Amino acid sequence: MAQDKKKKFNFIITEEMVSRAESYMPLARKVALAKTVAPDCIYTAEITTQTLEANKVLALPQICLENILTKQLYLMQIFLTEYLHIELPKGEDGKELEFSTEIYDNFARNHPLNQLERLKTNPVVKDKVFDIIADYKEFKKLLDIEIYNLRLARNDAWERALAGIGVITTPEAIQKMQAELEKLNATIAKGKATAAKAKKAANTRALKNEVAKEQK
Repeated sequence: MAQDKKKKFNFIITEEMVSRAESYMPLARKVALAKTVAPDCIYTAEITTQTLEANKVLALPQICLENILTKQLYLMQIFLTEYLHIELPKGEDGKELEFSTEIYDNFARNHPLNQLERLKTNPVVKDKVFDIIADYKEFKKLLDIEIYNLRLARNDAWERALAGIGVITTPEAIQKMQAELEKLNATIAKGKATAAKAKKAANTRALKNEVAKEQK
């Protein structure tokens, strides 16, 4: 006998669900959520070999990029909990599970936003549906702005340079730079001595040649 397949997750937005939903998130709440979520939605770029070599001269902080996956997880979670008041899956201990990509996909494959769009033709809930979608888009816009501003601040060339200077002005870094400087000075001094010796030898040969010419 074939084993029963895992029951397919089916998420349907009903009129009753829309009636209970929030059509407006207060501005202070939107801003607070955006500022809380935004730092998790950026990450530092991978260090290349060229960057590693450059960091030997001046260790600048890495460039920050947008973490698309984390951002999408947060948006879906906020849409479901803040607007639709959906209770998210819980573990055996009764605690809410971390909002993973698997949980995201379970809801996303049912296209909740598209379901709301289709309800715009429903005369009973259409006005609230329009309001929910508009307010959610406003929150998403605020989050995008917060992420952009955070990345802009962290990637600012002057700020990164100052941060880099802060890194190299630690006692350990200064000692390391002093040791490297002493090595460089020693190399330069050795080069100058070699050049002076070569010049002296060249002058000596030239003088001998002149003397030889006069004696002929």
